[in-house]
Amino acid sequence: MDMSSAQQGRTAALQRLYDRFDFQEFPDGSRRLDNINIPAQQSFDTPELRGSMQAILARNIGQYVVIEFLIGTGQIVRKQGMLFLVGRSYVTLYDEAVNNFIVCDIFSVKFVYFYMPGECPPWNYNLLPRGGGATSARPGRG
Repeated sequence: MDMSSAQQGRTAALQRLYDRFDFQEFPDGSRRLDNINIPAQQSFDTPELRGSMQAILARNIGQYVVIEFLIGTGQIVRKQGMLFLVGRSYVTLYDEAVNNFIVCDIFSVKFVYFYMPGECPPWNYNLLPRGGGATSARPGRG
């Protein structure tokens, strides 16, 4: 089975998304998955954006990450998933464990943790707190 060069660079999780029956890719580079319209991945290879957070993240599409966001002046919030899309002012993560996308403000990003292939944290940071503020300790992805 021959693969295009674009397919050869894809992670297994990213390929699973592209192989879904409801995935469509259009000539302009935009895509559609189920009911989500996805713009074409922007290039950050310009003098002013080389070495920026956007450029670093865009070069690692398909990798599993945990991102820490600074909310206000002292609250850190973590989100995790596969890097799916990077825009000028946002980053989109795909949480395969619960099959949803999370669009995040890139200007709040403080730290990004990259995981080795097949590895992820032992819990899911994306789960919302339950009634008393406790979060579930459910595993991240299988």
